[in-house]
Amino acid sequence: MHPSHSAAAPLTFLDAYHAGALGDAFALAPGDVAAALEVPRAVDRVALVAALRQRHDAWGMLGVAEPSLRKLAHPEARVVVAGQQIGWLLGPTFVLSKAVTAIALARRLDSAERPVVPVFWMATQDHDVEEMDHAWLLGRDERLTRLTLPMPRGPAVGRARLDPAVVARTASALRSLDGAGPHAADVEALLCAACQGSKTWTDGFAKLLLALLGEAGLVMVDPLDPGIARLWRRALERELDDPGASAAVVNAAGARLAERGWQPLLGRGDDASNLFVEPPGGGSRTLLRHRAGALYLHGERVESATLRAYLDTDPTSVTPAAGLRPVLQDLLLPTAAFVVGPGELRYLAQLRPVYQAHGVPMPLVWPRATVTLLQPPVRRILARHELGWRAVQADPQRVACELQLRRHGYADAAASALASVEREFDALLRSTAVLDPTLEGAVQRGRHHLERTVMTLREKTGRALVRQDSEVQRQFQRLRAHLRPNGGLQERVLSPFSFFLTLGVAAVRDAFLTIEPEGDQALTF
Repeated sequence: MHPSHSAAAPLTFLDAYHAGALGDAFALAPGDVAAALEVPRAVDRVALVAALRQRHDAWGMLGVAEPSLRKLAHPEARVVVAGQQIGWLLGPTFVLSKAVTAIALARRLDSAERPVVPVFWMATQDHDVEEMDHAWLLGRDERLTRLTLPMPRGPAVGRARLDPAVVARTASALRSLDGAGPHAADVEALLCAACQGSKTWTDGFAKLLLALLGEAGLVMVDPLDPGIARLWRRALERELDDPGASAAVVNAAGARLAERGWQPLLGRGDDASNLFVEPPGGGSRTLLRHRAGALYLHGERVESATLRAYLDTDPTSVTPAAGLRPVLQDLLLPTAAFVVGPGELRYLAQLRPVYQAHGVPMPLVWPRATVTLLQPPVRRILARHELGWRAVQADPQRVACELQLRRHGYADAAASALASVEREFDALLRSTAVLDPTLEGAVQRGRHHLERTVMTLREKTGRALVRQDSEVQRQFQRLRAHLRPNGGLQERVLSPFSFFLTLGVAAVRDAFLTIEPEGDQALTF
């Protein structure tokens, strides 16, 4: 293949999943919603709905959630579940993408005979504070600001108290970023209403998402709710009885992925279990380890009876690691489909044997929709230069260079030079084939060298043209600020509060509720 031709993009794990190329890592074929709905789901609906009703009532959101909770009580009801850590200001915007994917897919599958309810699972048991203690916001001046907030290290993040002073500082920072724009009052009202009376970060996050999406049918689950946690106690005790079993099958599944050329994301040490322990009354969340049939915390031996006593005192004191968490989720819920991001998809590719060990049917795995918001400044620049947003988001520098090469005629000149190289070397090859066929390799090497030289000059020329055009530089700086903030994808960096400030809470929410539950989509404003 000549350098003038673009190489095919390597197959991603998501591509391999959609193509059905991952063997038996998943229980159901990609997209097979009919089969997913038919899988029997033996869950304790009465206890589940009672616990969820009590929790939503405590949040002051029972009125919003009640229609979905009544549907969930139906003996044939199923759920579409998505989840994420409870980041401040909802975390990155893809949290909304996940939640709305679940809503859209549930709406597509819902019927009177088999109601389907969208559920959001808050990862409150997590203790990776660095992923949750900040929010990135793009102000009206298109400068990126990181709001970092104090959160205790050690305990599960869902136990963190919500300090009213933090809420006040955040509201002040949002006003400063917005410059008292037309949506400032609505944004502050949303934040303050969600945090009013909220004791924990969990409460604030749940009430925010319910305020936005509760009327669309979304139900929230907090696994640190004792009423929820006690429903999977038997599964935790099964893990305590044989603490290395599920970790071993996770590693074995990872080895099978590696044989297919995929690096596994989950790996458990030889002495690692799939459980964390957080003793009642406080303390750090610590991985439970095992050696020679004994259990250890912080290097000290602990008896299984002690851990069971912990569960008697506090059902949330023993929590699952990543190699067990989805299984407990789907043991609790009548899950038809699990909406996931790229990382979760790779985790789940190692968990089918854990589902089997616990007798829990693995649900359909549904890659979430990806959403990019195109605000008026972005749309104007794209339209002016007839650019596609996907290409700019993928590689803004390359697109800027190509734009300048076309505008100044260098793209045609480079194409002409490459065509000339092709013609001249084709003629040379014909001549050498007659004289001495063994010279073909030398001629081909010369051809490739000249083609690489032309392409290198083309690239350097494009970069030089961009540097010399201050207007194009400014426009692409704006595009990068919106589409590739901090060099990352927009939805993986910016908090949705950035868009609430510039576009309005209702406008952003209503636009998200129009998305399809799959694919790469843009919302234009």
